[in-house]
Amino acid sequence: MNIRKHIVFFSLMFTVAIFILYACAQTQQATPPSSTQTTGPTLTPPPAPVVQQAPPGMDFLSYSGNLSEPNGFPEPGPPYARQNSNPPTALRELPTDSLGLPNWVTSGGMSRASGEALYTMNKDAVVIHPRDDLSGEKKPTPPFNFNIEIPAIGAMPNVIFPHFPHTYWLDCANCHPSIFIMKKGANPISMVKITNGEYCGRCHGRVAFPLAECDRCHVKPKP
Repeated sequence: MNIRKHIVFFSLMFTVAIFILYACAQTQQATPPSSTQTTGPTLTPPPAPVVQQAPPGMDFLSYSGNLSEPNGFPEPGPPYARQNSNPPTALRELPTDSLGLPNWVTSGGMSRASGEALYTMNKDAVVIHPRDDLSGEKKPTPPFNFNIEIPAIGAMPNVIFPHFPHTYWLDCANCHPSIFIMKKGANPISMVKITNGEYCGRCHGRVAFPLAECDRCHVKPKP
């Protein structure tokens, strides 16, 4: 009889111990972490940007725009003053087209001599001289008159692509072969593709005259 009582007693104590251990485990899981616990490294805010001030007498708002005056255009190249990036300052002396945009062709002293876009150069009309590299040490490559006729759809005059004004500003590697393959019939040009930024649309409508000026490209009437 005593053995039976001992078994019942120890069974009851074992059950109570299991219950207490289970309750302690649940309490530890529900306890929130201490407010003093480290959650990660402390982030240091970035330093405030340094605003570079223009040297005395170099404020772009005071530029006269006259290249012959001391306060005219800043010379390109180092130290790349912020005035060089100010469009009203950098472009104010350039001739403009019918839309009031810089006319890069006439800025280089070029003019179209005929309906087939044969260009001539007037050295006295040159406003800007593009450099072949930033150092100014590379020997300049003269532009060349080489025109390509591109048939247009319907009654629209055909396009004459003139290399002369393009090679005045750009090196051949700017366009060939990544944009235009140098092989007849290898470039399926269309106005849809140009409008989407391909072929001529890589520049025109962005840094060159917009596509709405149709008569600057479609210059050769069909017979």
